Amino acid sequence: MNNDDTPGPALRRRGLLGLAAATGLGLPGAAMTAPQTQDTFTNPVLPGVEAGDPWVVWHAGRYYLTATFDPEGGLWVYSSDRLSDWRQAERRKVWTPEPGGPRSKMIWAPELHHLDGRWYLYFTAADGIDANHRHYVLEAEHPMGPFVDRGRVHQEHERYSIDGSVLRLTDGRLYWMYADDGLWIAPMSSPTRASGPGVRIVRGEHDWERGWHKVDGRWQPQRDHYWIEAPQALQRHGRDFVVYSAGHTAAVYYLGLLELTGKDPLDPKSWAKHPTPLFGPTDKVFAPGHNSFTRSPDGKEDWLVYHAKDQAAGDASGRTMRVQRFGWTADGRPDFGSAIASGVPQRKPSGEA
Repeated sequence: MNNDDTPGPALRRRGLLGLAAATGLGLPGAAMTAPQTQDTFTNPVLPGVEAGDPWVVWHAGRYYLTATFDPEGGLWVYSSDRLSDWRQAERRKVWTPEPGGPRSKMIWAPELHHLDGRWYLYFTAADGIDANHRHYVLEAEHPMGPFVDRGRVHQEHERYSIDGSVLRLTDGRLYWMYADDGLWIAPMSSPTRASGPGVRIVRGEHDWERGWHKVDGRWQPQRDHYWIEAPQALQRHGRDFVVYSAGHTAAVYYLGLLELTGKDPLDPKSWAKHPTPLFGPTDKVFAPGHNSFTRSPDGKEDWLVYHAKDQAAGDASGRTMRVQRFGWTADGRPDFGSAIASGVPQRKPSGEA
């Protein structure tokens, strides 16, 4: 647990049309659902706000959220005592890029990790040219900052890479996971630095992992191109899983599953890939993916956090933050169920006031 698209990079994701596009979206099926009560909530949990790639962590009685809120302006952190409703959350801008610099635009997929008593805010950014995306990290004593700039995370991967995340094994070893024509992993010498060359541990291979492109104004799967990204660690009962996103965040998006079955995470043979997706679109939920994981306030329930859309149109715009409870199969794998449509009441997290 989190402790305590595309066919072509230039088309890819993350808040392209802003708040106006999101607030204009309808909520299919909402009028047909049962009324919400004081014990229930409905998705999206931050309505009317572009929130691609949401990342939530629970710490000391509070939830902290970051997402691709402001891809041309900087990084924000939200704080709330409720997972099911972020409309009144405290918001703080914690980092503003230097104008015209190498990380001044396309600021995507931030993640907030608590490691060894410190907070680290990882993100991907570029200068407006997608191929120039690199990973960066900020450090702080508190999740709301102030943050100190620690620069590049992985100097030895000197080419396009996105969606960086941290895997910490039970023996304390740290690894940097990221996407670049497949999923990669590299050892970390500290929470701010990947210390060696990365190893590609998996590529796309299944139909549901294909990239997508537009043909006559409609998204179509690419015949010879795959797109997988956004690796996220999920650990339980001594087993190390990685959940990743596949397809296209603006069209058809899925969540897939890897498991570390060998002893060396840097050996591709140590990873087993589940052949079918864990989670995907429905007739009312489009492009669900780029997830994170958290717990209910009392620690009794596991919750999936992800972005999705209420319409298939709009490219990467219209992605809002969704949450739903998930369980586990008899053989110990995560079971996310089906994506729950906007407006459908869900029971609030256990222990939430």
